[in-house]
Amino acid sequence: MRHPSIRLKKFKMWLLVLNESAGKGKALHLANQFSQLLSNSKQEFTLIHETSYEKTIERLKASLSTNSYKKVIAIGGDGLVNLCLQYLAQSGTVLGVIPAGTGNDFARAVGVNKMSVTEIFNLYTKSDPAEIDLGLVKSESSQKWFVQVLSTGFDAEVNSRANKIKWPRGKSKYTIATVKTLARFKPIKYEIEIDTHKFDQSAMLFTIANGETYGGGMRICPGASNSDGYFEILLVRPVSRLVLLTIFPKVFKGNHIPHKKIDTYRAKVVKISAPTSSYADGEYVANLPITVTNVGRALSTWLAP
Repeated sequence: MRHPSIRLKKFKMWLLVLNESAGKGKALHLANQFSQLLSNSKQEFTLIHETSYEKTIERLKASLSTNSYKKVIAIGGDGLVNLCLQYLAQSGTVLGVIPAGTGNDFARAVGVNKMSVTEIFNLYTKSDPAEIDLGLVKSESSQKWFVQVLSTGFDAEVNSRANKIKWPRGKSKYTIATVKTLARFKPIKYEIEIDTHKFDQSAMLFTIANGETYGGGMRICPGASNSDGYFEILLVRPVSRLVLLTIFPKVFKGNHIPHKKIDTYRAKVVKISAPTSSYADGEYVANLPITVTNVGRALSTWLAP
């Protein structure tokens, strides 16, 4: 018989984190669907539904500090997934996603981007999670995780500009940001160390990929895998604006490689220094210099068959 002074900890199991603005309100509808499925199956959950980024972080940290949750579901886009990563990496707590954002590249990587809420629910409740690799970025003042792609140079500047555009929303703002960035962009001189190989190189962009896609399915590093312990790295050497403009549309299908101005590498640790910033999973990470390390089996998540 259990001693009366001992209490067994009760796990609520599910923590749902919602970005209400994602998908023009689509996220809230999906959250209601998933919540109903949990209720119907008598599973306890908590929904974090705040109106500001700061309050979402506050509640996420407070909820996870109780150790009451085994599964966290991000209902939104890659930005929300990236936020959750910062608190779930190497924790053993499982992170799932119900895609409702613009890009949904993490959902694409784990195979749930085209699944219905019911199909996702069945996957998350009936299958065992797997462990995948993450990227860890260390700068002079911070440390951050990412799951898909870290970029610097041209595409990072496009990302920065797009994040400031309030209208139009969705992918159209990235088209506008690309055109505006292209008009003024000049190659950046990098100091690079890929594992033990050091060199200097001017480049249009320098990308470190843990997964194949970013920007809503752009296959920037075809063949990148989140389960092999390595990054795929892509460097575009200085080219004219016209050539860069012809390269970018090919990225959606991964047809930009091979190209005489594109170099590719494979590594576990990358150090880069340049007068520019870095973005990962669509979010600002840090100004360079940074060190980026592939950390194996750092995130527990579900993979669709």
